[in-house]
Amino acid sequence: MGRVSIRDVAAETGYSPATVSNVLNKKGNVGAKATGIILEALKTMGYRRASQIDRVIFAVVRMTGRIVDDSPFHAVVYAGVERAARELSLKASMVTLDLTDPATRKAAIAELADNPNAGVALLATEIVDDDDYALFEDFPLPLVMVDGWSDRLPFDCVGTANESAAYRATAYLALMGHERMGYVGSSVRIKNFPLRERGFRRVLDDMRIPFDEHNRLLVDPSPEPAFAQISTWLDGDPELPTAFFCDNDIIAASLVRALQLHGYAVPEGVSVMGFDDEQLCQLVQPPLSTVHVPRHKMGAMAVHRLMEQTTAADAAPCIALLHTSLVHRQSVQRI
Repeated sequence: MGRVSIRDVAAETGYSPATVSNVLNKKGNVGAKATGIILEALKTMGYRRASQIDRVIFAVVRMTGRIVDDSPFHAVVYAGVERAARELSLKASMVTLDLTDPATRKAAIAELADNPNAGVALLATEIVDDDDYALFEDFPLPLVMVDGWSDRLPFDCVGTANESAAYRATAYLALMGHERMGYVGSSVRIKNFPLRERGFRRVLDDMRIPFDEHNRLLVDPSPEPAFAQISTWLDGDPELPTAFFCDNDIIAASLVRALQLHGYAVPEGVSVMGFDDEQLCQLVQPPLSTVHVPRHKMGAMAVHRLMEQTTAADAAPCIALLHTSLVHRQSVQRI
């Protein structure tokens, strides 16, 4: 007799393969009676987990495309996935999981799930609502959420410590003497961005630095629309702060460009802090000070979490948040 599969156990017990998988992965969303029946069947049928998955699929989720389509973020995360997979003798591939149409979401997820012996690292940057995370509640393959998390469901997740990262970046601006600061964020509020704004605001509260709400600006996350909206705002000749913290580097670069075209010197007149440390930071003049996100490490950790799910008997879901580091370039000046 060959190796007993999850489908074999499902057929024997009458429960779905997804329910059997949830029991195996200790997701805690299966009733006590069903769990007992499935665990007994796993034991009596001689089910054994595979010694390891043989490949990793890095799936980039598009809920709207308005963040992932313009950002090179996922390509660097995938490089980390690919490197870690290679070190573990696993194959790696990257796909786009297009969930923009609610009518076809379940079919798209089912197609992704139809990859036996694969583990999935799901780039969840654009997933905001727990109802959308619930689409993956019964996903039958080993699964790790990358750059996203659910508050309701116990997925394995690997992400960035966004709030503390923004706190340290803003504290650095304060250390450089800036007591009037502004915030330029994305109008598409993925889960990361409110945390970054909260870290920014906490520094102002902790240091009792007043904040003028007129210096809070939300713009389109794409470069050209962001530049146009910031330019329109600057056309009104607002009283500017001495420094801005931005949700990401694309917005920061758009801000620098708009400021310079309106006659403001960066950083002599206005300092600008980005977030992510994309390659464009070194192409902007002046080069952008920013927050470095260890994206290679994020991808590698996702692979190792997938391996732990399939090989460790006592594996438990967890949320791992990676710390960041500040990159000092020329867009921030002491005053």
